[in-house]
Amino acid sequence: MLRDVLTLFGFLAVAILIYRYHRAMLDALRRFDARNVQRIRDQEMEKADPLAHYRHTLKTAEEQVEAVGTVTVRDARLGTPVALFVFDGERFVAREDAERARAEKVRAIARGYYVELPAALAERKEQTTVQGTSAPGPSPRSTGSNVVPLRRGDETLH
Repeated sequence: MLRDVLTLFGFLAVAILIYRYHRAMLDALRRFDARNVQRIRDQEMEKADPLAHYRHTLKTAEEQVEAVGTVTVRDARLGTPVALFVFDGERFVAREDAERARAEKVRAIARGYYVELPAALAERKEQTTVQGTSAPGPSPRSTGSNVVPLRRGDETLH
């Protein structure tokens, strides 16, 4: 009896919450769906674009770099507040200078990716075993079966 009352109360509480916040939830779902549709559309357009990989690399590198910040300090001569722009621990008077330094760091990260890419691709081609040595390719006598013959400890395979 008490369980039925608690179940009914829980159901009514959830229904009231859904009714109260249904517009916000539907708006969030619409935004989520719009972002997914846009992402799929962008991916389809990138398939035909030869420079899409470079743009994606720059976007990924840009996510790794902090944004330009603003700090207010007092001017030593006049005592008035002055806004300075901070990037990577360095203060800049103009936002353009700070943004230029940020863009240079993003380009350096992206450039580093392409410098390391050939070595990463070469390493990916050779498969390694647990011991770190290169794994031999399939033996010429291989039948394609993954069945291991049963043997006793004192027997050897010839």
